[in-house]
Amino acid sequence: MDIRLAAAREAQLAAQEHKRLASQALDRRDHLVRMLYTSGDFTYSHLAKMIGLTPEMIAKIINPQRRAARNR
Repeated sequence: MDIRLAAAREAQLAAQEHKRLASQALDRRDHLVRMLYTSGDFTYSHLAKMIGLTPEMIAKIINPQRRAARNR
């Protein structure tokens, strides 16, 4: 087997694994953001500032159906 082909295959497998891990991390982040917001202790702005996101991203996480409706 050509070494470049093997390296490309290895890079593809690594990229797939990184995408899977990133998806899991984002799902966990979204779950935690929703839990924090529903506790009533935090506003969108406060969560955004503390987590490092924009208030708009917090809104999209908390209200995903609004994002889906706008994309139609």
